[in-house]
Amino acid sequence: MRIKSIDLTDYPPIGKFKIENLGSTIIIAGANGSGKTRLKQAIVQTIQGKPVMDMTIEATRPDEEEEKYFGSHEISVTKGVNNNKLKNYFRSRSFGRGRYVGSLVQIDSNRSVEKVNYSAVNWLGGDPDDQDTASNFYFSAFRARWQDFVNYIHQKTAARGKKISDAVISDPSKSGEEVIALHPNPLDKYKKIFREALPGKELLDIDPKSPRDFRYSDSSGQELNFQTLSSGEKEIIKVLFDVARKDIRHSIVIVDEPELHLHPTLTFQLVESLKNLGDQTNQFIFLTHSSDLITTYFSTGDVYFIDSENDGTNQAHRLLDLVEQHHEIVPLIGQNIGLFAVGKKIVFVEGEHSSIDRLAYQKIAQKVDSEIRVVPAGSVLNVFALSQIERQIRTAIYGIELYMIRDRDGLSDNQVSKLEENGRIHCLKRRHIENYFLDPEVLAAVAQRLYIDKRHPDVNRDGINQCIQEIVRESIGYTLYKTVCENLSMNYSIQTPKISDLHKKSLDDIRTELHKGVLNGVRGVADSLDDASVSSWLETEAMNLQRMVDDGTWVKGFHGKYIFNRVCSKVMREDAIRVRHAYVDIALEQYPNKISDILDIYNQM
Repeated sequence: MRIKSIDLTDYPPIGKFKIENLGSTIIIAGANGSGKTRLKQAIVQTIQGKPVMDMTIEATRPDEEEEKYFGSHEISVTKGVNNNKLKNYFRSRSFGRGRYVGSLVQIDSNRSVEKVNYSAVNWLGGDPDDQDTASNFYFSAFRARWQDFVNYIHQKTAARGKKISDAVISDPSKSGEEVIALHPNPLDKYKKIFREALPGKELLDIDPKSPRDFRYSDSSGQELNFQTLSSGEKEIIKVLFDVARKDIRHSIVIVDEPELHLHPTLTFQLVESLKNLGDQTNQFIFLTHSSDLITTYFSTGDVYFIDSENDGTNQAHRLLDLVEQHHEIVPLIGQNIGLFAVGKKIVFVEGEHSSIDRLAYQKIAQKVDSEIRVVPAGSVLNVFALSQIERQIRTAIYGIELYMIRDRDGLSDNQVSKLEENGRIHCLKRRHIENYFLDPEVLAAVAQRLYIDKRHPDVNRDGINQCIQEIVRESIGYTLYKTVCENLSMNYSIQTPKISDLHKKSLDDIRTELHKGVLNGVRGVADSLDDASVSSWLETEAMNLQRMVDDGTWVKGFHGKYIFNRVCSKVMREDAIRVRHAYVDIALEQYPNKISDILDIYNQM
């Protein structure tokens, strides 16, 4: 069986969540508080016979369609109405020999097991898989199942010894190899899982006479306890061993937060390993916070996220639909497309070094709103391109708010005001983010934290301040050069000629208007950049830069990236990345007023 559609209404915080035509692997994401856990509870309750939602379940095996079960290819479950067919079907689910067919498997997010209590092996107790498996075996909490599993595998290993002994007694003509082939080591399949999940490590045999924790050998041959594995390694092994215990087929498997404690590579490996269970006859529903997992699987089409805004419309949205409708934003997201599903506020950081700036912006953002996710967008070279992106931002959908923070370089105050009109694009009050990293007091604190002052006693507040002033005076020419280059690139491109009623005009008319439009554009640039105006412009800019040095306002308009890198190499004598990370931490802890402009931007969001 598998779920074909679900329709959940009035189940706070979810007002309406409806998805249809579900495949074999469904990923459901959403920001904290959006209702993922409640959705999981609703699905489980409904399948277990207490319908709190409308649901369509379809058969995946011929015998499920028989009259005594579904009676057709699918059955419809209605909210608040007992479905006797579904109840009777689940009551019939009882299988021996470790089989588990046509039921529900629940892997909850609480998978930590602090201590395992080992039971003494009952040597006459037989093979636990010779007993029937109830249909609700995988309904219980994962922690309890793991406790049961470690005792189960010791009991099963002991039962194997008795089975081999009984087989030899009943038929002495069989060779030892033949008898062992009939009763293989039950640990072999777990050894294979262990080896494939953790290359270079081998699970060792267990002794049922002395039940204890698993042991393994590493690539050097050293024998180690299971508890020496990393938390992520233990996590994936526990889950895979748990589900490998039964031959799960034609079942619905719900996994809450598969990424818990796992590196993205291990998360992918866990998901793929689970999907391969039961010859791919099972249906998997993964509920996740992992943007990496979402990004990996979104192209399959069955990746949904819950809109946190409950406005009466369907809060379920397919990520692939968002990608198709907002194609201009998606290239900026790049490998972070999953952020659309887990972040309520996405902030593009524009700038020449936006990938480096991302961490600083993200740390500052967390002081204001933990839901903000910062994404580097690279360099937007002109206002036209920026406004195109802004239009996409303004029409953002599904309760996700999109913003942009950009450097001030190349923009006039009038251009900044126009960009910031609708509150989606914000420009720094200073030229670059590094202009906020040049306070002598904070840099002196950085020197202390990184023990720079112990190696270089001259790196103190006064010494830093003096050196910064020298670097600023030396950088007037560099800043003038960068200012002119940025201004030219931002303001003096030739505008594309506009031709009205293009489809009605002849080729000659189009050529004539294009020729006229291009020449007018060139003349417009030439008129504004003639000899006298360029000379006057450069003189004014140079005087403004000198005035900023004299009156101490240089920190707003000078080229902060250049000055900061010079300060790190010449004054701090330390790696610039290390300095900036320490600077942001100290500023947030002790001197938030030094970065109040950036905090204010986030508060406005």
